[in-house]
Amino acid sequence: MLGASCLAAADEARGTIPAGARVRFHLLSAISSNRSRTGDRFAFALLAPIAYDDATIPVDGTTGSGTVFLAGHAGNGGHEGDLTLRLDSLRTADGRTVTFDDQRFKIDGRNRKVASGVLGFVPFVGIGSFLIRGSDVRVDPATKIETVLARAADVTPAGATPPTQTPSPAPTS
Repeated sequence: MLGASCLAAADEARGTIPAGARVRFHLLSAISSNRSRTGDRFAFALLAPIAYDDATIPVDGTTGSGTVFLAGHAGNGGHEGDLTLRLDSLRTADGRTVTFDDQRFKIDGRNRKVASGVLGFVPFVGIGSFLIRGSDVRVDPATKIETVLARAADVTPAGATPPTQTPSPAPTS
C-alpha cells in the first residue's frame, strides 16, 4: 500500500504543460521529405527544460517520440518538399511521461515556385518552368527545432498510466 508521502510525490509529478509553452528539441536521426513516409516514427531529445505548474521537465535523459504526419517530396514546377511532424510523447529520466495532444508543425523546403511562375510567362521558355524542381526538406540531428504547443500536454508520474492520445485523422491526398 502506498504511503501518504508516495501519493503526494506522485501528485507533484502530475500536471499540465499549458498551450503556448515552447518545446525546443533536436532529432536523434535525420529525416527528409524524399525518404520519409507518412506514419514513420522518429525520436528526439529536448534542448531546453519545459516548465509547468511548479515543476520542470529536465533536458538530461528526456527523449521523445513522434510521427511523420505527412511527407511530400519535391516535384516539378518548383513544388518544394514538405514535412508535417507530430510530437507524440516524452519520457523523462525519472519516469514521467508527457503526452502531447495532436501537436503538429510543418517544415517546408526552399520554394522555387516564383522562379517557375516567371518562366511560365516567357514565350518558348514556358515549358522549361515544368523542369524546375523544388528542394526537398532534410532535417539533421544538429538542427535545432522549436515549436509552440497549440494544446496543453498532460504530464503523468512514473508508474501511472498516461492518457491515450487521440488519433489524428489520416491526411488525404
